[in-house]
Amino acid sequence: MNDMCYTSIVSFLFSLFFAFDKPETRGQQMLKSALLIFTINTIVSTLVFAETSLSPTPMDELDYTQPLLSGNYNPDITTPSSVLGFPVGRKTASPAQIVDFITHASSQSDRAMLVEYARSHEDRPLYYVVISSADNLARLDSIKAGVQRLSDPRGLSADDASVLINDLPAIAWMAYSIHGNETSGADSALATIYHLLASTDEDIVSLLDRSIVIIDPSQNPDGRARFIKAVEELRGLTPSVDNQSMLHTQYWPGGRYNHYLFDLNRDFIHGVHPETRGRVRAINEWHPQLVIDGHEMGSLSTYHFSPPRQPINAHLPPALARWGLAFAKDQARAFDQRGWPYFNGENYDDLYPGYTTYSQYRGALNILYEQARIAEDGVRRRGGIITTYQESVHHQLVSTLTNLQTLAEQSKNLYRDYVADRRFVLSSRSPYADRNFVILPTDNHSRLQSFVDTMELQGFELYSANQDISVSNALTQLGSTIDKSTIPKGSIVLPNRQPEARLLATMLEFETTITPATLLKERQSILRGEGSLMYDVTAWNITMLHGLEAWTVSGDLGNRLDPYRAVSSESGLSDVDHSIGWVVNGNDDHSVGFAARGMELGLKLRVINKSAELDGKTYPRGSVVVTRNDNSSYSGDLAGTVGALARELELTAQGFASGTGPGDLPDVGGRYFVPLEPPRIAIITQGGMSPLDVGATWHTVDKYLGIRHSQLDQSRLGSFDLRRYNVLVMPDSRSARLTDKTIRKLAGWVENGGTLIAVGRSAAALSAVEWKFTAVRQIADTFEARDKYDLALQREWLADQDAVGNLPQVWANVAPEDVSYPWQTSAKKTDKTALKKQDDWQKMFMPSGVLLSARSNHDHWLTYGTGAVLPVLFGNAPVLMTDSKSETAVRLGVLTQIDANRWKDIKTQMVKDKTARKIGWSSLPDEHELTLRMSGLLWPEAAQRLANAAYLTREAKGNGQVILFADTPAFRGSTLGTNRLLLNALVYGPALGADHPIVP
Repeated sequence: MNDMCYTSIVSFLFSLFFAFDKPETRGQQMLKSALLIFTINTIVSTLVFAETSLSPTPMDELDYTQPLLSGNYNPDITTPSSVLGFPVGRKTASPAQIVDFITHASSQSDRAMLVEYARSHEDRPLYYVVISSADNLARLDSIKAGVQRLSDPRGLSADDASVLINDLPAIAWMAYSIHGNETSGADSALATIYHLLASTDEDIVSLLDRSIVIIDPSQNPDGRARFIKAVEELRGLTPSVDNQSMLHTQYWPGGRYNHYLFDLNRDFIHGVHPETRGRVRAINEWHPQLVIDGHEMGSLSTYHFSPPRQPINAHLPPALARWGLAFAKDQARAFDQRGWPYFNGENYDDLYPGYTTYSQYRGALNILYEQARIAEDGVRRRGGIITTYQESVHHQLVSTLTNLQTLAEQSKNLYRDYVADRRFVLSSRSPYADRNFVILPTDNHSRLQSFVDTMELQGFELYSANQDISVSNALTQLGSTIDKSTIPKGSIVLPNRQPEARLLATMLEFETTITPATLLKERQSILRGEGSLMYDVTAWNITMLHGLEAWTVSGDLGNRLDPYRAVSSESGLSDVDHSIGWVVNGNDDHSVGFAARGMELGLKLRVINKSAELDGKTYPRGSVVVTRNDNSSYSGDLAGTVGALARELELTAQGFASGTGPGDLPDVGGRYFVPLEPPRIAIITQGGMSPLDVGATWHTVDKYLGIRHSQLDQSRLGSFDLRRYNVLVMPDSRSARLTDKTIRKLAGWVENGGTLIAVGRSAAALSAVEWKFTAVRQIADTFEARDKYDLALQREWLADQDAVGNLPQVWANVAPEDVSYPWQTSAKKTDKTALKKQDDWQKMFMPSGVLLSARSNHDHWLTYGTGAVLPVLFGNAPVLMTDSKSETAVRLGVLTQIDANRWKDIKTQMVKDKTARKIGWSSLPDEHELTLRMSGLLWPEAAQRLANAAYLTREAKGNGQVILFADTPAFRGSTLGTNRLLLNALVYGPALGADHPIVP
């Protein structure tokens, strides 16, 4: 601020102050006081600014002298600096500045077409820019039609394919900065766009004659905006080159994630977010030959580009490995010419298909860029060298232009390989030729529709069975084979033999294939203490994540299938004469949203805690009931409100005229129709909480419930009035910072009627022995009392059996001398030292992400809407143990019957060896074995550790309850099966678990 400006402001403020020399009203007196305070603050802050407005001492290493761009340019095209106000790479361009530049530049060139393909959660536009010659842009519809014909060569002759290949230009999709704090990619995109639009040099003119370049400059504008805000707040007088500075590390949650704190780079096979759904539609529409994804990594590293290391997904087109090496060779040469360091084939694998790498299964070559992350300014690397932000932008720019040139030169050969692979996967010789994925019917319509939406987003061909179909050797999700079975009419069928066979296979195949050589390296790495080689989860089957039962079936189902059409059902009110109420089917996940939103609208609702029948229609437990009697004081149109709410959620509210349940089925006025209590939810956030799980919980509440809730700062939890809430959620944490004061406050709140839900490491923190907060324990704290937990497990098993036991003894008049007790057949007790040694060894092998089977307690309200077998995604999470003081709603592993002949052999061997059967810490019931792994990598040591462990527990505490999840139930917004458990806990907890709800 210059002296003249400062003097003018102060003079103006003093003139306003003295205008009220003789105040006549209290309002004038208050305004005069406010002006005086503001004037003093202005003077002080200006003086402080003047005291600190020293110029930074020189640091020549921050002056990047290499020009990013060179050549001849059309002066009519807007330069980036004229819009940004600084040269590209000098600072980080904001989302608004990026949009301003691409809008201006695109409107000035006949080489560009600007397309808005999505809006972010915060309503920021996402654009891609199509750049090519004017002639190519004039025939885009023809080009799209041509590449579409190549993508599905059924009926396409070799001659016609050759003509198309010769006519089609190369197509590249260049995407940047999907993580908002990895900014250099988006800034390099601005330089690339300008260079391609404005350059008059022959190499660029020729490139655009032969290519269509689609640039998606900023894939996560919400995260980028959050990152830039933090940079502005943390910037000091002098540039910071210390990578430990908060300027470079940022504060919680950082800019990496989108609005809901999701990692968008894991969402491409799930399509949870609008940014992803728009992007996937666009990529699939264009069928690009090349997809690049510009990222950043640790700031002290250098630069990485593809190809990746093992493990590599078995469903990738084989030719892409060869092309990856060819592109990498040219990229390496470009870096060598400039003396820039780089590496590949080290840190990043290619197993999980949910990155932008999903496009590889559709035939595109995907190249990952990973630039050492620099938040503006620069970073002093090992050896003292400073790498500037502008240089990092330059690295991304050179990589981009080099890959585009290679693509233009090799495009025809890439097309030929593409068509050849498409013909192969559609042929009878392909491994996909004789396989169908079958999703069995369910009345969880909203969840099934979510699955269908995911399949249709990828352009898969879906069918439905138009009749019951008898099949042999159907493979189930548990890995067993059914000799003879029937596909019910209405089942959804996806034949694997279709153009997108490779992507379909990796999304729906039950098994994940990892080569023996890679498994050996993985195990060696673990044993050397270097950790797992797996960069992400090793299981992602979409049917399992959705909690939908599915089979894999061989054979041609032919004319017994019709193209899939969604079954239209009348949503809203289905009333009857003289109705006394309405029921919403509790198997549908949206029924929980109906309950939550209905209560927020002032409706009095009930949930059925046992299967019921009303007016001849059956309803599962968890169904939601609205009665006229409960809502006699409701001032609005009750039927209209119920109908509108049902239509909004695509549900049917079925009317009933009688509240009588036939036989021993419950009646509307009985104890099984439980009145609900409106949930008042708060999510504990910031501090040590995991941004990913905070975001997943927040997203679940917004998407599935849509009700008001609060987020509470963990560090201030001790000062808040928790009586305002009856549900508190502690998401998974990086480090749950629990103090004695916090524990006492939470305990008092729970005992007064609160429902506390804790996840993962937060659940583990609450289960710590020293807090005595819950009876649930981590496995390492149970060595001295392992028998107690084994006995509780056997009680659960026996309580679930249909047989009474020894009936003659029950009715005998003489007291029996010999009674069978569970502990008599239990495995031999292992001493504490041996158990600890075993556990220390086993936990080295915990999974990075595997799908496990779990059994649901269908007498428990937390399992409404779940099947008997529940697929659970489990990582390196706490292993929770329960005794008889806690309820286990979901437990890992499904007990399955052993074949009679095999059981006979097992029992003979047991008698011979004088041993009892056990797995890990737990005994096994006779004639049964535990099926645990469904999909993904699970080492035997980890399987023993996890077998029969608790996944979801509930424990009464005073008038309230504590609900613990061993691992996150809403992982990436994709685990709809376990997400239902969380919804039940959030909405039904205050009524079904808390005796006296808290009154604020």
